[in-house]
Amino acid sequence: MLKTEIYRIFSRKTTWAAMLAAILTVIYYSLGNTIWGEGVIDNGGIYRGKEAVLRDREIAAAFTGPLTEKTVRAIWEKYGPPVNYENRSTTLEAMTAAGAGGGNDNYCNRFVTKWFCSTGQGKDGEKVYILPEDLSGNRYLQGNYWFGYAGSGYWDRFLIAYVMVCMVIIIALCPTFSEDHAVHTADIILSAEKGRIRVWGMRICTGAGFATLLYWLACGMIFLEQLLVYGWESLKVSGTLVGFPTYFEEGFRPLGEVTVVLYLSGWLSVLILSILIQAVSAGCRKTFSSLMISLIVYGGPLALRVFLDMLPMGRVNVFLHYICYAMPFYFPGMFMEAPPDARVLLTGIALTSAALGLGFGGRRHCRYQAGG
Repeated sequence: MLKTEIYRIFSRKTTWAAMLAAILTVIYYSLGNTIWGEGVIDNGGIYRGKEAVLRDREIAAAFTGPLTEKTVRAIWEKYGPPVNYENRSTTLEAMTAAGAGGGNDNYCNRFVTKWFCSTGQGKDGEKVYILPEDLSGNRYLQGNYWFGYAGSGYWDRFLIAYVMVCMVIIIALCPTFSEDHAVHTADIILSAEKGRIRVWGMRICTGAGFATLLYWLACGMIFLEQLLVYGWESLKVSGTLVGFPTYFEEGFRPLGEVTVVLYLSGWLSVLILSILIQAVSAGCRKTFSSLMISLIVYGGPLALRVFLDMLPMGRVNVFLHYICYAMPFYFPGMFMEAPPDARVLLTGIALTSAALGLGFGGRRHCRYQAGG
């Protein structure tokens, strides 16, 4: 029976089309934000693509270690303000123009500009970047944050991969029960001995297995890309410094550690999504309606949050925000940003939604025979 359910998922052309589109999108976006989109100007010299990555790794290697004021000032003294920072473009024409007068633009001095510099106005009215004389009180420079070259788009690549995985899960699993209803095979299945609970449980497990396989395949792709492009040493860099959404008191934790937490929270989220989608499918007689409702279940929290943001932020509104954040659309990122007590609440709400999906979906599935 398990083989049959696996075959049903992978025999659909829509499943394969969705998987192919997702994989190509992830690969294209990832390459565009790691290799294709990289550019370095080194004393007027232009490096692009893979050469830029290698040059950035060389430059950053000299400053890798605990992030201190001494590190920041050493970078600024050696490389100065980035010449391709404002309206940055890595096309050959733009980089050639930016580096015409010499100067530097690399991972390190862009990092210092973004995190520590203030802006001013030059003699000709242009924007200039100024490193303050006193940085001693900066919380990122107390020695507990680790600096190194890790790129800046890991979170964005995960987000794209996660959304694409969720779309494939919706497309692949929304016909699970509605397809049976449409062609009336449910009348045969549900009339068999143990046909109700057994089929329900088997399909829930198969859907969760499919979601797990797809999710870890996508996560493995972007993790392997991170290692191949930036190296194992990139996993030591503090998560906050590379743009990961982290609770502010845990921002110093290394990228490798926060990646584990992110991946596990994302895994829980796609498992819950697979349950909710199949619960929707159990209550629909047409695959199209199952698909539309599933998309609303997934994307609805975004629209609801926009509406809630316009209302006064009382206790009820705060709790409704938590419900939105606990749904698969938001859960991984919000879990990473939340303090420990809020994480418990978010996880509890997420698991409750899964339990409700199992309960109501199973009830609709098992009652179908009586309703014809």
